[in-house]
Amino acid sequence: MGLQRNNVQHEITSPYYMKLKFIALNLLSFFLIATGALAVDSPRKRLLMDFGWKFHLGDAWPNALRLDKAGASGGPVTESFSDVDWRTVNLPHDWAVELPFDANADGGHGFHPIGPGFPQNSMAWYRRTFDLPAGDSGKRLWLEFDGVFRDCTVFVNGWSIGHHEGGYNSFRYDITDLANYGGRNVIAVKVDASKFEGWFYEGAGIYRHVWLEKTSPLAIAPDGIFVFSQFKNNVPSDRAKILVETRLLNTLANAAPVMVKCEIISPGGKTVAKFKETGILQASAQGDVNLEAKISSPVLWSPESPNLYDLVTTVESNGKTVDRKETEFGIRTVAFDANKGFLLNGRPYELKGTCNHQDHAGVGAALPDALQSFRVEALKAMGCNAIRTSHNPPTPELLEACDRLGLIVMDENRLLGSDAQNLGRWQNQILRDRNHPSVCIWSIANEEFNVQDTPAGLRVTATMQNFVERLDPTRPVTYAAPVGDDYTGNINSVIEVRGWNYHTGGDMEDYHREHPAQPEVGTEQGSSVSTRGIYTNDAVRGYVSAYDDNAQQWSSTAEYWWSYFAERPWLSGGFVWTGFDYRGEPTPYGWPCINSHFGVMDTCGFPKDNFYYYQSVWLDKPMVHLLPHWNWPGREGQPINVWCYSNCKQVELFLNGQSLGKQAMPKNSHLEWNVTYAPGALSAKGYDDAGAVIAETEVATTGEPSSVHLVPDRSTINADGEDVSVITVSVTDSQGRVVPVASNKINFDLSGPGRIIGVGNGDPSCHEPDQFITTAPVRTQPVDGWRWKKIHDAYASNLPEEAETYDDVGWQKVDVRASTGPLDLHENAAFRTHVDLTAEDLASSAIGLDFNRIDNDGMVYVNGHKVGEARDWQTPASFDVKSALHPGDNTIAVAIANWGGPGGITKGVNLQFEGKAPPVNWQRSVFNGLAQIIVQSTQQPGEIELTAHADGLTPQTLPLTAQPASLRPAIAAE
Repeated sequence: MGLQRNNVQHEITSPYYMKLKFIALNLLSFFLIATGALAVDSPRKRLLMDFGWKFHLGDAWPNALRLDKAGASGGPVTESFSDVDWRTVNLPHDWAVELPFDANADGGHGFHPIGPGFPQNSMAWYRRTFDLPAGDSGKRLWLEFDGVFRDCTVFVNGWSIGHHEGGYNSFRYDITDLANYGGRNVIAVKVDASKFEGWFYEGAGIYRHVWLEKTSPLAIAPDGIFVFSQFKNNVPSDRAKILVETRLLNTLANAAPVMVKCEIISPGGKTVAKFKETGILQASAQGDVNLEAKISSPVLWSPESPNLYDLVTTVESNGKTVDRKETEFGIRTVAFDANKGFLLNGRPYELKGTCNHQDHAGVGAALPDALQSFRVEALKAMGCNAIRTSHNPPTPELLEACDRLGLIVMDENRLLGSDAQNLGRWQNQILRDRNHPSVCIWSIANEEFNVQDTPAGLRVTATMQNFVERLDPTRPVTYAAPVGDDYTGNINSVIEVRGWNYHTGGDMEDYHREHPAQPEVGTEQGSSVSTRGIYTNDAVRGYVSAYDDNAQQWSSTAEYWWSYFAERPWLSGGFVWTGFDYRGEPTPYGWPCINSHFGVMDTCGFPKDNFYYYQSVWLDKPMVHLLPHWNWPGREGQPINVWCYSNCKQVELFLNGQSLGKQAMPKNSHLEWNVTYAPGALSAKGYDDAGAVIAETEVATTGEPSSVHLVPDRSTINADGEDVSVITVSVTDSQGRVVPVASNKINFDLSGPGRIIGVGNGDPSCHEPDQFITTAPVRTQPVDGWRWKKIHDAYASNLPEEAETYDDVGWQKVDVRASTGPLDLHENAAFRTHVDLTAEDLASSAIGLDFNRIDNDGMVYVNGHKVGEARDWQTPASFDVKSALHPGDNTIAVAIANWGGPGGITKGVNLQFEGKAPPVNWQRSVFNGLAQIIVQSTQQPGEIELTAHADGLTPQTLPLTAQPASLRPAIAAE
């Protein structure tokens, strides 16, 4: 099986991959049914499925999954289940960030009551209904999840299609056989976040995108495109060879001729190459087509010039286009040299990187795509040129932002392992991410203390590293090693590029001298701790001074590690821990701290003072920064330690216009003055070699808080239901200056086509909510007064006993609150009751009919209209009945077929009347003068107004524009 053609194809020969391929091809051979001739010639469609999910926290259906029979699972899995009283959410969604803080919860995960000890908050269900056109019959349908935390079981139309473990890896299922073409489809996802995977905040839920991808039965396989460039000696020249490896999947029962055409479009929009290859793809098989072309005068990708090409791959068969896929890529070379360090495009390139987890203030782990760009831009403003995705595969949208905006990525795997499951995840990560030019190095794992110096650990490392070579021979591999001068019997003796987690100093010198041929990189450095705007350590409140003098036992200050690395090019530069503060892992204090202090920026992305140290050593643009702020009432006449960061040759300090002296700026360091405090203006001027002023700054004593001020990162956003504006909230004095000690609580009102999705302030000890969730009031009315009688066939259509006007007065009364029902084995019966409802009852936004148990099969009717079926006696059943009810007397009837043990309606029946959700009062205190609010568009264009107000302060109203925009192709929500 495979593709027949004239040229020799490059095959992936990993034993694990070949095993998967053999299994897949045999499954295709035996089980795939031909889906018709290639008349289905529509190109692929990739449809977003983020909108209109239903969410329920908790698991009232622990036995929903049935393993005895296919399609027998119950509860929310069933198509007739009513989720009318579930909350509507859009993805990405993180339910952990919605939970309050709890001192008894796990501090490493941010003190949210989830995980071990909190089962009530650790399980949840999602449901999504959608229609498929009848014309989709004959296509292949792939349901893709970019990330779910943590374990999840996925159901489609009542069928269990897979169980996925792991909170960071993308995964997909082929749902072609289970789809209901020309009708309604139901996806149900049970998410179990009760088991932690990391030691930091991880979120919970479907916190990344979900997609439905439709293709022809003959198409490019999932992640089936690999495009990369080659130059002689791996040094860019005036001609680049472009190689394209295309994997095709044929699920037809017949062989098919194929022609693969490639077109490369330059960053300027011009076609620079066209090339093609032909072959025969066997039935129920997959095969590779390898193509190549040459491009003259290639435009290279780098963080400074992130130029992107577009590869358009078209697949034709019998003269018809059966697939078309666009792939962005960049032309660049990467390598590590043992003496010169990291090489980008053939030249030494110092990595000025940060490690980062994936959460942000206000939204937890569920970041909108625009927020990924916001964070990348914040890092670049600091001078950062690289990011390490610690300690897990990133969301694809982060890589897209790094491609487009220009950041080098160390793409890190979650867990060391060469078993089938871990290698499968590793393979999926590499295949998914290998076209991104920003990805320049793979990291197999982080700090595997238990196994990194064992024979098994070395063998696993070798297997994973060799695996990369087979799937992606263009990038090197590292491991984030938490050891010093260790080599023999350690992963360092196997890994291609030695990674350094800490141990800055003599260990590095000794290791480099002993292993001069091995390249090295600082995978994790720094770990100094600080709190924005705080200048004395405060263990009670959980704050750490922002002066760069708070290294931990294992770590170093920003100045120490960078000044060491900057003088040693063979270390390649490194990645500071971390770019942003993150939830969980509070250090050096515990409660009341609920997040880390390691960030160069806080959880909102507001710079701490170390941000400006990195600016001074990572950027060439002249700058001067002073710390601390200059609001110190009660300290008049006392000395204040003043620090200055600058990249100027000299800096002169002034207090209220009087010079306090000029000092030469030491390389990669800072300046200090002891200044006797007096209110006013502390300022500094930076000079070049000629003595000219090239940079200035000032910190002034402010007045009392006077106004609220709002500044958006973007005042115009797309009306696509996804885009966001990240708005800085500040409290200013009468002169418009931010008051650096202000802590006012700000209230927010929003009108127009937008919604607030989160608030934050960067305070590591703030326990105010990041999200305010509105909950509709629900009134429960027991449904009693039931009667019953035996019938011949509960499954029969047009049963008279189910009619609205049927006379049931003479039927036997039954208590449906009892734990067992009146039916014996193989008996059938009808149960009926009457409910009197008012117009006020029917004005409810939703009305649900809930049965705690129907044992066994039950067909449910309201006023003679069938509202659904219950097929699982172990789980509650809910039905949306509002449309079937009317004022006055209403009849509820259930026909039950009992197949085992006592049967009937048991444990109670209720009507649930849902009212209108009350408005949400969004609010957040500023921390040292600042807070943040994130506003997301709807899909309606128009003007959005955000008003911020607080007691005693002048309010401000900020206008935002939601401009008309093309929506991403998506599955419409019902």
